[in-house]
Parts: sequence; C-alpha cells; structure tokens
Amino acid sequence: MKFSGFMNVYQLDDKSWEYQFGERSLKANTLKELELLVNLYGLKWNILDEDLAKKSVEADKNNVTGFLNVYRNGDYWCYRGTDLKSHSLEVLRKKALKENLEWRETDKELAYKNMKLDSRKFKSY
Repeated sequence: MKFSGFMNVYQLDDKSWEYQFGERSLKANTLKELELLVNLYGLKWNILDEDLAKKSVEADKNNVTGFLNVYRNGDYWCYRGTDLKSHSLEVLRKKALKENLEWRETDKELAYKNMKLDSRKFKSY
C-alpha cells in the first residue's frame, strides 16, 4: 500500500485506490472514480501533499489501459483481483477468458492503441 498525497487515500498493490475511514473503506480502479464515491458518501476529499498528489494523478492516468480490470505493473499486463499476468496483452486476454473473467473495452481508442503497441513489441523479436 502506498500513500497518494490525498487524505485517507492509498494505492494498493493492484494499482487500484482505497479511501480508508474508520474501520471501513471505499475502493475504485481510478482516482476519479474514488473521488466520486467519496463525495457520494459525503466524506472529505482533501490534498495533504500537493507534489505527491500530482504524482499519483499522473501515475493513475498512465495506468489506464482501455480494458476493464487490466493494469500495467512494470513489464507485465495484469488482471485486477487475480494472479493473472503476462508480458503480452493478447495472452492475458486469453488467460482471463479461460478463467471466465470479463474482458471488455472501457475506452475503445486506448484499448486499440495498447493492443497495437503490444503486438508491435512482439513482432520486433
């Protein structure tokens, strides 16, 4: 778990975000989604460390893949909430579908871009 610069907000190992309050917490895949949830619950969304908060927002933007529950962790594509990971996005898709996990685009342009970049990476070998 990593501090984000926002009050009560931490980044989890699967690159999702958690807002902790008392013994309860709210979780979301992106900071925007988490902020919306926090506001819906009438809780406070504050910045404690401006620089760290900016870095967290930038990291969050850079980790959006265009696919539901898919994130980057170093050289791996990972499926959130599972141990599934692969260097290839296409291989991860096949593994997820084999496990009967949902595989869906959340951003068509971004998904296309990532699939194209990923396929080029493997064609160069």
